[in-house]
Amino acid sequence: MLNPSVSVRHVRLDRDEACGICGASFVPAEDSGSRVLTIKTADDEFAALMCGGCYSKWSHGATATFRRPLAM
Repeated sequence: MLNPSVSVRHVRLDRDEACGICGASFVPAEDSGSRVLTIKTADDEFAALMCGGCYSKWSHGATATFRRPLAM
């Protein structure tokens, strides 16, 4: 049986990173609303950054589809 744990928390980032949902770029030091969504299972872990706008929409019931990170 799969027993995932889910957490959403504010994490101050030291690097520029795009939102995992809308792709918006922002400066981490100036963004106060970003959150990192983490889903863990016994075998795997998924983490993605959400900008403040996407987090607000998701936390009020909107469906969120995360994009794959761009290959660098």
